Amino acid sequence: MKEIIARCRERIEARDSEVLAWKALDWDFVDRQIDKLAMRPMEERGPLFGLPVGIKDIFDTADLPTGYGSAIYERHQPSADAAAVARLRAAGAIILGKTVSTEFAYWKAGPTRNPLDLGRTPGGSSSGSAASVADGMVPLAIGSQTAASTIRPASYCGIVGFKPTQGLISLAGVKALSNSLDTVGVFAKDVAGVALLSGVLAGRPSLMAPAEPGSPPRLALRKFPEWEKVASSALDAVNKAAALAARHGAEVTTDAVPSAFAGLAEIQTSIMACEAARELAHEHRCHFDALSQPLRDLLTQGESISAATYDDACLRRDQCVVEIDSLFGDADALLAPSTLGEAPLFEDGTGDPVMSRAWTLLGLPSITLPCGTGENGLPLGLQIAMRPRHDQQLLAIAAWFEQTLATTP
Repeated sequence: MKEIIARCRERIEARDSEVLAWKALDWDFVDRQIDKLAMRPMEERGPLFGLPVGIKDIFDTADLPTGYGSAIYERHQPSADAAAVARLRAAGAIILGKTVSTEFAYWKAGPTRNPLDLGRTPGGSSSGSAASVADGMVPLAIGSQTAASTIRPASYCGIVGFKPTQGLISLAGVKALSNSLDTVGVFAKDVAGVALLSGVLAGRPSLMAPAEPGSPPRLALRKFPEWEKVASSALDAVNKAAALAARHGAEVTTDAVPSAFAGLAEIQTSIMACEAARELAHEHRCHFDALSQPLRDLLTQGESISAATYDDACLRRDQCVVEIDSLFGDADALLAPSTLGEAPLFEDGTGDPVMSRAWTLLGLPSITLPCGTGENGLPLGLQIAMRPRHDQQLLAIAAWFEQTLATTP
């Protein structure tokens, strides 16, 4: 236990002055956790015993400040842990520290850089969680996703990011942006890591070690309108992965998205704006001048959306969820690029979330795996999604893909 913490500390002290992934670190606090865990009886040690985990700074922690990515809460100290943090502690994990979040998990970036190229963004909003795992500062980290805040940074940083079915992991004690869209996400270097972490957080041992599918999966590329924006290198990477899967026995089909599912990215944006105006009503009323201009614009937009328009958007989403089989057809899983391309330059922002908006809106479990590189040699991602509540099967297919991609030249 002390050895892995020592390695994490050495890496953080060597690199975080450049990567800037951490918002709060307290090594005395870490030492106290180690001492307390060492006294646990063997039968109570839990599946994460002694493993350090990074916590996105929108999750309340009773022992560390929680700033929600905003100067408004710079010295805020919650009195209790978020439910996810409490589950980590119960499972024997060591809370290593708080990782940088964008402002209230929206657009304005924090200081974190992409560890693979310090001139690039790590993506948002779970910037520090993705960057810290990618740089080897911590083996596991938790974040969140409202549009693409797990999938996008994991893809940009070349690691695995998993967003479970919406609601599978408790959001109690997590600063809300959009209550019907927010989802806890997890980061690791491999599928086994995200499976273990998500299984603990969800209280589902079946997720912790998913078996590979008994036969090669049935896969589909459903081309949403936003595919037209994707860089050719990212499209090529996904098409090559699909062709590779077919060579290994998978059935792969390609089609345009059914018309009923077109325009979901715009619906996600409207619902998020309306709900953000509701969730951040206090900050809007009492701290408006301290908010970034993009967040002010979002809240203003959200307040301008009528109840009828919001209800219509929610009904459209609900109808698509009911008709989800028409999107999947005979396929077990859908494939898509995780992002529009490689990580943008830092000064250009945290990247466009459009490639995950529709799937997040529908509550689909999704995962990104490293899948080739772009024109600048930076990572690209393969995004895989399944029907809601098929998280275990998704992790199994992801493990199959991971092995297939790793063993094929």
